[in-house]
Amino acid sequence: MHMLKDIITVVPKEDYSNLISEAGNFSPDEKDVMYLALALKLKCAVWSNDKRLKQQDRVKVYSTEDLRNELKK
Repeated sequence: MHMLKDIITVVPKEDYSNLISEAGNFSPDEKDVMYLALALKLKCAVWSNDKRLKQQDRVKVYSTEDLRNELKK
């Protein structure tokens, strides 16, 4: 657990709470809203094998296969 604290940054919900409503408007699943809101805040992609997440076009979603292919390049 101590090692994880060195490599993981916890982002307080308050830092991206203003984007939750926006993410809720395009998220294909209510359970993914927080992840998408945080991705909007950080302007980053999401790593997920959930095919439904790729149905939206606001946040780039990489599957494990996508990442494997990127690393091979």
